[in-house]
Amino acid sequence: MFPGLFGFVLRWLGLGEWQVRSRLRLVRNIWILSGLFMLWLAQPPLMIAVALFSTCLSFCVLDEGG
Repeated sequence: MFPGLFGFVLRWLGLGEWQVRSRLRLVRNIWILSGLFMLWLAQPPLMIAVALFSTCLSFCVLDEGG
């Protein structure tokens, strides 16, 4: 939403552009694999469990410090 402010905060935290992009790419791959797994299972309780696990894993990857 505010790319200038977001970029400033990332530079202030010491995260380089490549680190952010590699983490975002990893999170994207996690969600793609989770989505394919959910389509393969197609059972609501397991889909909810996979979605919650994927969300937690995504937050862990994005929160991890350099």
